Amino acid sequence: MQSSIESYLDAYKAHMKSGNTYAVASSSMYNNCCLWSGKELNAVVDSMKDTMKESKYHKNFVVLTLMMPMFRVALRLIGQSDAPASQQDNLTNAFGETFNEGDNAGKYATLLHTMYFAKLSEALLFRELNEAEDAAEKYFSADRCGFLSPVMFFGKFYSGLVSFWVARETNDRKQELTKWKWMKRGAECKDKMEKLSVSASTWNFENSECRIFHVVISFSIFISYSLIFTTAFTELYLLQAEEQFSSRNFERAERLYDAAILSSKVHKFVNEEALANELAGHFYLETGRRNKSVHYFSRAFDKYNEWGAVAKASSLTEYF
Repeated sequence: MQSSIESYLDAYKAHMKSGNTYAVASSSMYNNCCLWSGKELNAVVDSMKDTMKESKYHKNFVVLTLMMPMFRVALRLIGQSDAPASQQDNLTNAFGETFNEGDNAGKYATLLHTMYFAKLSEALLFRELNEAEDAAEKYFSADRCGFLSPVMFFGKFYSGLVSFWVARETNDRKQELTKWKWMKRGAECKDKMEKLSVSASTWNFENSECRIFHVVISFSIFISYSLIFTTAFTELYLLQAEEQFSSRNFERAERLYDAAILSSKVHKFVNEEALANELAGHFYLETGRRNKSVHYFSRAFDKYNEWGAVAKASSLTEYF
């Protein structure tokens, strides 16, 4: 994905030269890709603010609604989620009567996906199980979109991780059907990643290349979406590791966590390297190997800080 990000800036510049006010859609996609590919978070937040201001100026409330959930996630990661409106440039809660985020989200499946994905990814990153389960339930219920954008792609990844987490926490025998439901959902997300890895060549898959398709979002809105048929293998390895952990195949899970960490390191996805280390830390902690977990939590702490997610990094200090 990293190799495709700059194409969105090129598209934005081309749209602006032609006088197309929907150029902000390309800028929005650029920001989302930057966020989930591990670009430095403070720079991403600044770029998001510029795009949201421009969207508001042009009254492009669809793009604005797409941006806001991710913007909030980014703010929380860097420790500014509780900042007053004045420090957020009045972007998140001062639109007045001309804008209602909920109303806009209800009109387009893409916007609902974005909102639920933002909530479940945030809840996973901050280890809020109940919130993650609730958001994932809504995400799966709304999962009817026929094309694959970056949000849809990462939504599958994070909802798969949440599914395996919820399944592990469902230990009551009376809830066996519930546990099976979440295991099945996680496995389906993992299987989709595996199909992507088979459909793409090893070279393309490992180097995160992508194809660009154009999708008409509404009658008058023409947005260029990146249909990502690849991952850096980290997502697949990590989903496989979580599945093996949930199935109590601990030796195989160990190898897969290390494979995910190595893949993210090789492909320079600092955010996914942080997440892979953190999930490995929880794996070792929950299987009674606290001393070994400290190494992974410490590594995750360093990588989250490198990404700029200082608030998230701080939440890990209780583990080492």
